[in-house]
Amino acid sequence: MKNLIFKIAVLAGTVAAFASCSDTWLMYDTSQKDKLYFKYENYPSLDQYLSTDFSFALLDESVKEVKKTVTVTLLGMPADRDRTFEVRAIHDTTSNYTTGGVQRELIDAVENEDYTIDRLIVPAGSVEGQIDVTLKRTEKIMTKTASLVLQIAQNEEFEGVPRNVYRFLISDGTAACPYWWYYSATQQWYQYTGEFRQDKYRKLLELYHGIAETNPTLYASMVEQYGENIDNDYYTGLNGQQLRMSMGFMVNRQNPHKMAWLRYVLCPLFDYYSTNYPDLEYYTTGSVNVTTGGWRDPANNY
Repeated sequence: MKNLIFKIAVLAGTVAAFASCSDTWLMYDTSQKDKLYFKYENYPSLDQYLSTDFSFALLDESVKEVKKTVTVTLLGMPADRDRTFEVRAIHDTTSNYTTGGVQRELIDAVENEDYTIDRLIVPAGSVEGQIDVTLKRTEKIMTKTASLVLQIAQNEEFEGVPRNVYRFLISDGTAACPYWWYYSATQQWYQYTGEFRQDKYRKLLELYHGIAETNPTLYASMVEQYGENIDNDYYTGLNGQQLRMSMGFMVNRQNPHKMAWLRYVLCPLFDYYSTNYPDLEYYTTGSVNVTTGGWRDPANNY
């Protein structure tokens, strides 16, 4: 009798367990399409409006287009074959945009005029795909910023995630102060690069690109980490974590190329300006702050 009661109790418990999980079973639908989405590293939410600036202003006039790559991540199971996906450009509801002290009118980018997109594939066995976008240099972006807002479109293989988009802001003319240089939108200061100036920005990139001649292996690894024009969003720190390329990233103690930035870029930049333009800025070997300003000799960070 006790054994019978025990069996009934176990059966009742099992039924209750299935009942409590009923919603979970109903939610699982094998007919659902896999999803693709854009994401920031170490950011859990899929509800994201990712945005990146790209300016032709610092590039030679002969450069008429630049290729950029955006990674998409699979929410689902990898397949044993290549699968294609689609994206669509949607209207940017923002009318004006201010970055690095420069305000521009925003206009929607036009396909085949401001950009083109290559074939979109998630390779067999992979949980990532990529969007190869060619950004084009046009006359209108000298005074306006073309906004390309990409969203995953539904096709036979995939669908996107609501409110998950990736935006390119394409400009020319006056270069905005990069995110890793300025202290705030109105107070453009950073102690190891001094005041932001167009010519100084170009000189800094010249020194950075010059590493390709003196140490091509080092340069290749730095371009992979930071981008050809120091325009990546993240780099990999010494502990393997993804770190934002924010103010001071070049001398961050977790930056694997800290010494290279100091030796090949920051110190030569300081020496060039302090020697050739001694009255242009306040140069110092001591500490500086936002109130006093000043350009501190980067050699102090060795």
